[in-house]
Amino acid sequence: MSEENQPNNFYADCMKYFDSLRKQGKQDFAFEDEFFYTMPALSEKMIIEK
Repeated sequence: MSEENQPNNFYADCMKYFDSLRKQGKQDFAFEDEFFYTMPALSEKMIIEK
């Protein structure tokens, strides 16, 4: 996988994971915290690289 697609794939995979949890009526607060802390940095990297 190219490095260019990694942030997009990570984001898509996270959305699938969160959707799966919602369907089960569960939450993963530890991962959510890490995700929302990390996403701004990943988003900035995607913008800078384009």
